[in-house]
Amino acid sequence: MSEDPSRPDHPELGVAETAAPAARSVRQERVSAVLEGWEAVGRWAVFTGGVVRVGILLMARIWLSQAIFVHQIMAMMRATGFSEAPSVGSTLIQSVAPLLLASGLATRPVALLLLLGVGRDVSEAHLAGPQALLLVWLLIGGAGPLSLDFLLRAGLARVPIRAVRSINRLYAASDALGERVLPLGARVILAIAIAAGTGFAMWPVPFTGELVTAPWWTLVLCWALLFGLGTRPVALILCAFAVPIVLSANTSDQFEISLLLLLIAATGAGRVSFDALASWWAGCRLRIPDRRDAKVPHVVVVGGGFGGIAAVRGLRRTSCRITLIDRRNHHVFQPLLYQVATAALSPADIAQPIRSVLRDQRNVTVRLGEVVGVDHVAREVLLPADRIGFDYLILATGAQHSYFGKDEWAAYAPGLKSIEDATAMRSRMLLAFEQAESEEDAAKREAWLTFVVVGGGPTGVELAGALAELARTGLDKEYRAIDPATARVVLVQSAPRVLPAFSPVLSAHAERSLRDLGVDVRTEAKVTRIDQDGVEVNGVRIAARTAFWAAGVAASPAAKWLGLAGDKSGRVVVDSNLAVRGCPGVFAIGDTAASDGWAGAGVPGLAPAAKQQGRHSADVIRAAIKGHPSPRAFEYHHYGNLATIGRLAAVVEVRRLRLWGAPAWWLWGLAHVLLLTGGRNRATVVLNWLWAYFTYRRGTRLITGNTMDA
Repeated sequence: MSEDPSRPDHPELGVAETAAPAARSVRQERVSAVLEGWEAVGRWAVFTGGVVRVGILLMARIWLSQAIFVHQIMAMMRATGFSEAPSVGSTLIQSVAPLLLASGLATRPVALLLLLGVGRDVSEAHLAGPQALLLVWLLIGGAGPLSLDFLLRAGLARVPIRAVRSINRLYAASDALGERVLPLGARVILAIAIAAGTGFAMWPVPFTGELVTAPWWTLVLCWALLFGLGTRPVALILCAFAVPIVLSANTSDQFEISLLLLLIAATGAGRVSFDALASWWAGCRLRIPDRRDAKVPHVVVVGGGFGGIAAVRGLRRTSCRITLIDRRNHHVFQPLLYQVATAALSPADIAQPIRSVLRDQRNVTVRLGEVVGVDHVAREVLLPADRIGFDYLILATGAQHSYFGKDEWAAYAPGLKSIEDATAMRSRMLLAFEQAESEEDAAKREAWLTFVVVGGGPTGVELAGALAELARTGLDKEYRAIDPATARVVLVQSAPRVLPAFSPVLSAHAERSLRDLGVDVRTEAKVTRIDQDGVEVNGVRIAARTAFWAAGVAASPAAKWLGLAGDKSGRVVVDSNLAVRGCPGVFAIGDTAASDGWAGAGVPGLAPAAKQQGRHSADVIRAAIKGHPSPRAFEYHHYGNLATIGRLAAVVEVRRLRLWGAPAWWLWGLAHVLLLTGGRNRATVVLNWLWAYFTYRRGTRLITGNTMDA
């Protein structure tokens, strides 16, 4: 008798029943992986296209500006020769238009005037074909972020004048219209112009087969461009290959058409296209969870420094909720804190509100508060009056001053870790000159004019050099009873040389530059006592009323929060993926972590290291959320060391490249400007540096706070 295949104990059926769900699961995972890959490619294309679009719009404005300028020159030559002179209004518009377009100021009104024919009273002074299309793009879509219009727009929206606000709303409506109309219209016009092989020379092109002279492969690409199918690569291929071949006989339109194709490639096909339909389908199939949904994983980041900000940004495309907690509301660029302390920059130049830094990242909530503990069993971060639960925790709490067991020295030799430290140090330094000015006793005056910097690392060297430079040039002729140039700056270093992390050659150059500035450099010198009246070094007392500490740091109390024993500096010991041992889902980065990710050696407490660790911890968390294997172990990539001593004096060590003097100083300045957060901060710092460079003056010499306590 044959067996009944419908019986549940049938061996073959049992295998099939077991295998079928597994097969479906594998297929679903593959489909999900493909869709996620599609989404990742789409996000990358949108981001890259947005960056490229900004540059292309700037290039288009500059190109149109020079075209208008050339037309104006030709018109003036014709008017001088044998033609009638252009009108005053036309000449004025044509003369001002290049400047306005190039700077992106009043771009839409200028484009509208040019399109309406202002200046056409002069023969051949008007813009043709693709130049007109570029003007239409600027008229509807605007000048882009690299323009004065973009910088002024936020402020104009708050101007209490109804007409100005109406214009601002009109601009917003034009932007929304441009997203729908510009890509579609440009695709249609460019596809027809390229397929006809005539560019804009015979526009509008009649729909006859006689004018279609382009090769068959170009026609296929033009059809794809017309319907918005694979628009970005198609536009790039047409720009690179079809335009030079098809329009070889019409070179006047080649550059403008190439710019328009690049704009299409950067902007995308728009909403009316097959690409938009495919993106909608992929989004429906992928069904990414809402980031505001409480069911998605919650990542808590403690600390808004370099590491914390890098971790948060690394999770910007991950389906999770992020809460960033910091006891201050601003992110500080710590490498330039010493310039605030020495009156070269103001605090706002190197700091930016954390909410402003993360304003465009919608899955982040910023919380102002001070963490006092972590319950890793209950998975909660403890605040004085609240508890915040987490699925993943990143501790990026940085470091604090270390006086090697002599905490009483902190009152007489403050360190430099925050904006508050920098402004207090600036007040203490400037107050010393004020006290010396009013002091009658010569010995006491000398003590007020003596500054001791403890620590010969980058912070100590930069601080000592800036102090000496300020005293010798920045305060010239501002005092009557004293000469600030006679101030004495002493740099105390316990190691055999300053900047021990640099090569001996660069350390020697740095020490020589310090001595050229008049700094008294003392190496192999140990501080044994600091009080209100001076500093004792190797048993020898230096009468100094002002001392600054740059000798050592200790980790934050993060290890104590977790109930763990830290290393000798108090840092949390982490594994190869920066995870805290014994605390699942908890990570430590930056100065908080003791990691051996530098080819087996300890990772230094530098801003680039914290950024790399922040990005790596974000990658690990993203992989865990998606159920993917963890990335490979963290590896710190050291890009080099930089330190500045004074005017045109710095040392730079990048792998095997070693620079000193003026070249190193310019490279140091460029690197720090690029690493600053925010365009306003970069522009302000550059202007302040240029002012100080040409005038030898510091513009932020303010004594703030209680001067009696400084």
